[in-house]
Amino acid sequence: MDAAKRKFSGDELGETEAKPHIGYIFKDGKLSKVTITCPIAIDYAEVGGGNPDKANKDAIAQVAALAKQHEEKHKAGYEAAFNKWNAEKVKKDLMAKTFKDKKEADKAAKEQMDDLDGKLMDACLDLHKQEGLLVVTHQKDGSIAVSMKAAGAGGCRKTH
Repeated sequence: MDAAKRKFSGDELGETEAKPHIGYIFKDGKLSKVTITCPIAIDYAEVGGGNPDKANKDAIAQVAALAKQHEEKHKAGYEAAFNKWNAEKVKKDLMAKTFKDKKEADKAAKEQMDDLDGKLMDACLDLHKQEGLLVVTHQKDGSIAVSMKAAGAGGCRKTH
């Protein structure tokens, strides 16, 4: 847990970051060669070091597995949001417009990226309404119970 806290800061056990990007050429009032991408980076805590007893070793493995599953769900949610947002349609719509200058074209592209950012944040919030907060409870019999509950909006931050 200490290593995860150092790596991700705070109580985080993982991080999935969507990095949407738009590129284009502006010439004669039009956008051409528009490309829209949304690479997604995923990282999570893994089991490592130390010499824990069986109860702690089992709990650590459960925590790591749940952290990995949670971050994979973030990735799937971001991918679904990006696909639903329909980059191809946005690209075609932008290329079909005529802009008075580059500033106006840049503004239109930024508005589209802001819309995508909102959709990605919504995907994060939707997941955190269901899960994201790990709960580790020491039992009277010496075992350790690990579960996950809703994290709420506190687990989401704009990282893209």
